[in-house]
Amino acid sequence: MYTNNYSNSVSTNSLYKVYSWMMVGLGITAITSALLYASGIFMLIIQIPMISLLLFIVQISLTISMGRQLSRNTPASKMKTMFIVYSLTMGINMTSLAYVYSAGQIAAAFGISAIYFACLAIIGKTTKMDLSKVGNICLIGLIAMIFSQFFFMLFRVSMDVRLWSVIGLLLFTGLTAWDIQKMNYMLNGYEDEKISIYMALQLYLDFLNIFLYILRLLGRRDD
Repeated sequence: MYTNNYSNSVSTNSLYKVYSWMMVGLGITAITSALLYASGIFMLIIQIPMISLLLFIVQISLTISMGRQLSRNTPASKMKTMFIVYSLTMGINMTSLAYVYSAGQIAAAFGISAIYFACLAIIGKTTKMDLSKVGNICLIGLIAMIFSQFFFMLFRVSMDVRLWSVIGLLLFTGLTAWDIQKMNYMLNGYEDEKISIYMALQLYLDFLNIFLYILRLLGRRDD
């Protein structure tokens, strides 16, 4: 649990590294998706047996491994490589969005997400309220939502996509503000590049989830 009286001397350089790496990850994901879609290579990739499961396993493994590197005497370059690989694999996953939504919808969702995320970043950075309780509640809610969606799919129960999107967006609103507050505490007075990269991964995932829920709220293209 965090205390409210923390110093405002959070390393500007460390925060710059976090947001820079987050943007690098988003850039790699976007470029990968655009190239796979434009070249048609994505249609070949999805024909690979169990490709979705393989990508999921790789992403989970990378996330766990990056967390473990924080307590090990390993160079930051290793975490940078893992983060780049993670962004590439996520780019493969995100390519499918281009077949469901129009370019205008994707661009609009990204713009709205950027503004929304910036507002949450300001809240997480400036609020004096301890967001750990809010974050934990949102985390529990997210887990419950994931299990509920799995249950509905398993038993073929219809779901209201927009309703679930609103719920998901609200949950990640709390989680993102909490992650940003945690980042401020973790980097308070420190110049640990590995922590910066790990937090960049957390914020990268927060942003992508916010983007996905906002995109779903905009609706699929008609053509």
